[in-house]
Amino acid sequence: TRERRARKEGGKYDRRMSFDDVKDERMLMMVDKLCIWMGGILGETLNRENLITSIRNGGLMCRLAADVQYCVDEFKANDEDPGSLPKKAPQNVSLDCSARSMEARENVMKFLTWARELRVPESSIFSPDDLLKLKGKMNVVNTLLAVARRAKDCGMAADIDAPPKIANAFKGLEEKFGKKFDHTAAAFGGEKKEIKKVDNKLASGSAWKIVQQKFDQILQLPGKPAYEIFRA
Repeated sequence: TRERRARKEGGKYDRRMSFDDVKDERMLMMVDKLCIWMGGILGETLNRENLITSIRNGGLMCRLAADVQYCVDEFKANDEDPGSLPKKAPQNVSLDCSARSMEARENVMKFLTWARELRVPESSIFSPDDLLKLKGKMNVVNTLLAVARRAKDCGMAADIDAPPKIANAFKGLEEKFGKKFDHTAAAFGGEKKEIKKVDNKLASGSAWKIVQQKFDQILQLPGKPAYEIFRA
């Protein structure tokens, strides 16, 4: 198991660093797509087990920003009206610092500043402690997915589109946690589909409908014995 492997390697297993506690398969599918996209750009093997560990000190995210920036620069050079976009990727990044260090916090802050300049909506920006203190890994995933969408808008290949069911999943998170996931939900396709409503009304000819009608008669005719009504 992961717990035994972590102990053998001298570490302590922390499920907040993986996605074992995420039960929604649709959300996990998007984590997988994010890992493939980021890993392909950075030349790293990323998966559900090591994504948070790999990006926790902010260095890998700043490397991602540097690669996306190349596409941003090309987009600005060729588009007549590219709008406001970052002029450069995060600078003076510490790639090998500890996740608990001040350098790590500075890395994360630089990445988030760059993401804002990329016009990732504020509602989709995670807070530094979501990553540094592992308070909200899905918020981090949401931000990275939003970055992927903006990178795609600037011409970068990004296979992070999702079917409507996943858009609905993010909408569900939006309703539960507030506006944090609204941009991701909108980006992943269409409007939220209404949950299928179940009609609790009984069909007029069903056996249960007949029983219901008999009980209604009992309530309306308190002086008549129940057995006479059911005999009718």
